[in-house]
Amino acid sequence: MKQKTLPTKKHKGLYVYCSKCKKEFSWTSKKTDKGREQPKCGDSQSQLSRCKFKQKQRYKTRVHIPGGGNAIVSRVLVSATYNEAVRESISFKQDFMSKLFDSDVPAARINRRLYLLDAQIAYLDYLNNVGLAEHQKVERTIGYLNAQEYSIRLFNNCLKAHNIDKRLITFEDIKDTHVGLFHTYLLETKKYGNVTYNTKMNSLKAFFKTTIERQDLNIANVFGKVKSRSSVVNRDTILEKDFRALLEIITPENGKVLVGKKKLSRQLYTPYLKNGFLLGLHTGGRREEIVNLKWNMIHEKDGKPSYIAVSNLKVERNLGDGYNENVKPKIIPITKGLMTVLLDMGYENYKGSDRFLIAPERSKDKTSEYIHGLSRGFGHFYKLLGRDKNLSFKCLRKTYLTYLNLSLGADAKSMSSHASDDVLKKHYIDERIVSKAVKEVHIFG
Repeated sequence: MKQKTLPTKKHKGLYVYCSKCKKEFSWTSKKTDKGREQPKCGDSQSQLSRCKFKQKQRYKTRVHIPGGGNAIVSRVLVSATYNEAVRESISFKQDFMSKLFDSDVPAARINRRLYLLDAQIAYLDYLNNVGLAEHQKVERTIGYLNAQEYSIRLFNNCLKAHNIDKRLITFEDIKDTHVGLFHTYLLETKKYGNVTYNTKMNSLKAFFKTTIERQDLNIANVFGKVKSRSSVVNRDTILEKDFRALLEIITPENGKVLVGKKKLSRQLYTPYLKNGFLLGLHTGGRREEIVNLKWNMIHEKDGKPSYIAVSNLKVERNLGDGYNENVKPKIIPITKGLMTVLLDMGYENYKGSDRFLIAPERSKDKTSEYIHGLSRGFGHFYKLLGRDKNLSFKCLRKTYLTYLNLSLGADAKSMSSHASDDVLKKHYIDERIVSKAVKEVHIFG
């Protein structure tokens, strides 16, 4: 990400704004008696060019409101370059002044207007913990953050299709009419199913709810009136013959695909896919849990592997740091099938080590790539089987839980970490359930 810069004779009212340190810069470099100087970052106090969060820098423009004293209205711009920012700044001023003189709203009130785009930027910064006190920060997955941003982008695309400028419409001006437009856009333009429709609507509902609360606005959440559409939960599991066939076709030759308009070649095969799928089937773990499995998470009893204790990441994130110390881990029994997989992966050589089971040489910041790799790989190779069902990686978890439920009945809730039963009591493991699972759970019988 390149540094946002301003020339010596910059356009009037144009600034560089950093949403990380909340500081506005009216200049980015100037000549002094001591040579070239740069302003200091609001957080690190180092030179602006050394900022580690250049992706948080945006151009911003200010417009003085006639008759409003020192009142101004500002806009965080979407332009990536200075020249584009100048044009956008001029356009914003012209549109704003035109709207101002056509409006009966007193100038003193205009300064307090919250524009939709500003609210969206503030909300996404909030989700990324930008500018929040430590006790307010919540750890969220990259997938979740991307999903929220995409839903907001869809809403903006819908408004644009109806000639509504997200930069000029205020947050409070969003009414039922706009929600209705988005409703139609999702169902008729994007042709989304009910599950996806509900997801996108819930994202906008959360955005409006959070903004209303954080801005202390005395308005109703217009998305609060949206009813969830009925949906059928996909409970499809994978058949044994299909799973074995899937493992057979995972090769570099079958992993080549052409993507995009330019038909660029892309390789979806990775060496860890087979083990990732096997672990998914025999542990019922989610993608992130499987990717983060380490050999020292395996616990033995009487010298033999008994279970794997996995952090319940979903619950821990919801509670937040400082409130999640007593969250019970997920207990995964090491069945005969899982033991075979672990032995093939090198259990005897690596047991007790702080080594990842999958892609052990990876750096921590690359973990998300392996998580998405499991999804993309499964979808691609399963499609090559030519089956009628459209299964995703999630079907492995459903298959595991189905067999777990058939074997353990009510005890299955405990093994899958559902909150209705407690497996741990002050770090005590219910060995009865673990032993029963080890003996009776056989995936594919």
